[in-house]
Amino acid sequence: MADETKLDKPQQIPYKHRDIKVYASDEWMANATKKYRKVFDRFETTYMRVEFSFFNKLFDEANWETSVRLKCFHLNGSQKNELCNLEVKRTIEKDENIVYIRQSWGNAQVGAYWFEGDYVWEGYIDDEKVGERKFHIVDSGKIMTEQDPHFTIESIKLFEGDGQASTLPEKRYLTKFRQAETRFVWCEFKFRNNLPKGYYAEIFFNFYNDAGQLKGTHDYFTYVSANTLGKTEVIFPGWGGDTPGRWGNDKYTLEVVYLDTLLATVPFEVGDITEEGDVSIITGAEHIVKSVKQAGSSPAEQERENLLYESLDELNALTGLTNIKHEVNEMVQLVKFYQETGKDVLSKFSLHTVFTGNPGTGKTTVARLLSKIYKGLGILEKGHLVEVDREGLVAGYVGQTAIKTAEKVTEAMGGILFIDEAYSLAQGKGSTYDFGAEAVQVILKRMEDFRGKFGVIVAGYTENMHEFIQSNPGLRSRFDKYFEFPDYSPDEMFAIAMSMFKKEDVQPDTAAAEHLRNYFEFLFSHRDQHFGNARAVRQTIGEAVKNQHLRLAAMKKEDRTPELMETVIFADVEEFEIKELRSSKPKLGFQLGSEEG
Repeated sequence: MADETKLDKPQQIPYKHRDIKVYASDEWMANATKKYRKVFDRFETTYMRVEFSFFNKLFDEANWETSVRLKCFHLNGSQKNELCNLEVKRTIEKDENIVYIRQSWGNAQVGAYWFEGDYVWEGYIDDEKVGERKFHIVDSGKIMTEQDPHFTIESIKLFEGDGQASTLPEKRYLTKFRQAETRFVWCEFKFRNNLPKGYYAEIFFNFYNDAGQLKGTHDYFTYVSANTLGKTEVIFPGWGGDTPGRWGNDKYTLEVVYLDTLLATVPFEVGDITEEGDVSIITGAEHIVKSVKQAGSSPAEQERENLLYESLDELNALTGLTNIKHEVNEMVQLVKFYQETGKDVLSKFSLHTVFTGNPGTGKTTVARLLSKIYKGLGILEKGHLVEVDREGLVAGYVGQTAIKTAEKVTEAMGGILFIDEAYSLAQGKGSTYDFGAEAVQVILKRMEDFRGKFGVIVAGYTENMHEFIQSNPGLRSRFDKYFEFPDYSPDEMFAIAMSMFKKEDVQPDTAAAEHLRNYFEFLFSHRDQHFGNARAVRQTIGEAVKNQHLRLAAMKKEDRTPELMETVIFADVEEFEIKELRSSKPKLGFQLGSEEG
């Protein structure tokens, strides 16, 4: 072709990455789309297909040649095992606004190639990685059907509100919505888990108008933790906008689809009036109406139940901590079993726990969630957390420590007393040591006198905490439950970093992300007992965001495009050098929120 050109590297990049989507069925849908998903059952898979798309920046200007490469990997922790490397050489025609490349890999026999696990398709243009899309294969031993589902729908309720309405404690459930007021139509979707093993769940909530046209959709992606068989999960999908006007006067239906199976249809109306009540739920041939409250449950019991599962959801959403999540979920199951069978919970279960591990591994966060979980189980009355250290318990004068410690225990009644660096109460010589020992004796006596009225969690470095517990027979007899908080792996540190970036409404570009990955691997390989874990990540991301803000502040206002405002580049993170660590004071930076404590 006369106007065809082979682009050289120094020239402007002629493309912009658009998307990578994954699908298992090659059936064509409306508007030339496919059945895009992120979760697939093993026994519905033959070939896993990928659709890679990018914008042609030379649209209507010139043809150009390129090499597109699509790679698929099996993810095993921090390891990536390459499954295929598929190259397509293309001439990009100047009349192509959006370029689509589709490839597939697998085996024609159902369930023969793809096994349970995590995978990723990566897209490359001229051997430069431009995007990726993770997907997950689940294997419950059988294909999910309507008669034999992975989970059972307990209730579906609809309510209206702005973009944050799902987080509000009070919700007004509706069957009819007033058009002039309706912003988002939210769905409170409760389902009971039917599988003992953990699995990813991708549930589609599709809103249709009366003519059967798709109004909006919410692809809800979540992870159902292991050892939660029989547990009720609550999620809040929805569609709309923060201002009224997206919904017209019409009859609508909400369809719930999971693993390509229609689970439920929910009719509702948008019109001139608002009507409170429970929507009808149609599942297959059965027509059911769920009540607002579960039979026999008081509002207080419902509130505790909600707190329990909201806290469990928050715990299970934390990065890492797999063993601790397993133990807590198992504990909840056992306690509920003891309560249902009339057994004395406190004779089989202790509120007092030892947390061991390095700083920044989530000990405080888990302690706060445990206090709420205990309240949700009805074990503790208030479910609050009182955080103290040696300074908060020990006074400088004889006789004052007992008073000071007793006040903190009283404050913690109905909740948890969390003692950080508790081993410091048994360190030192002479009067200082005696004061620390006095605080320990007061706490031990209150634990005995007010058994079941409050819990104590002692935390600190692993070796120091074992020495502390062994230093006193009373401690050994009352603390027999240990939670070990391991250091975060480089992949987990990167995941925490990405969640922090998300809260700041920014994301790193490819070069910045790769440098941060390498930097976290470097920090991890050089760690000692003072390794900061999530705190080190928080400091790093705070500094990176500050650098980005300073870079943007030096630019003219009109040059700050939305893309620049949302992107952290290599220059913002290059100060985090990968070389021998040396002691220095931390730099000043922004303090960002974190899920890990």
